[in-house]
Amino acid sequence: MSARENAPFHGLLVPGLHGSDPDHWQQRWQTHLPWLHSLTLSDWQNTELAFWLDGLDLTADALPSPFVLIAHGFGCVAAAHWTATRPRRVAGLLLVAPALPETSPRRLPAPLTVPARLVASTSDPWMSLDEARRLARDWGCAFRNGGDLGHINSASGIGEWRRGFDDLRWLLSQRVSRGTALTG
Repeated sequence: MSARENAPFHGLLVPGLHGSDPDHWQQRWQTHLPWLHSLTLSDWQNTELAFWLDGLDLTADALPSPFVLIAHGFGCVAAAHWTATRPRRVAGLLLVAPALPETSPRRLPAPLTVPARLVASTSDPWMSLDEARRLARDWGCAFRNGGDLGHINSASGIGEWRRGFDDLRWLLSQRVSRGTALTG
């Protein structure tokens, strides 16, 4: 049995617009954690939410449920919207440095009913800390101030972002404490 098949949980990385470059923490996590899968899209510049939701549907069909979604930037919007209408597929959400293009809906189609944490930076050029805190409240997510990390990406110089592993552990402990198994 491979490490991926014998994983303690499965996760789906949802990059933001333009995808994640090789130095992005999401790519580094996937290198170290074989049970993490990554969203695949044909056009990473497309800001149409429906396009992203279709991509999530296709990618998620290959994963055992429930799994954890680990999203960045605009991927946070897509992951939250996807989860709101498919909560049984998702064990939890880790939303990092959300970015909302003006055309994106802020409101979710249904309340989030899975454990979720939103991590934001005090110096993110795409969303202020106050906006991120309001978004976390509106979406029903726990909130963590990540400090002065820009957009929490490779340009932030955070490498594999070890503090993010603590957020992932917190998320996993929330799901386990609710009595739901994380494996498929």
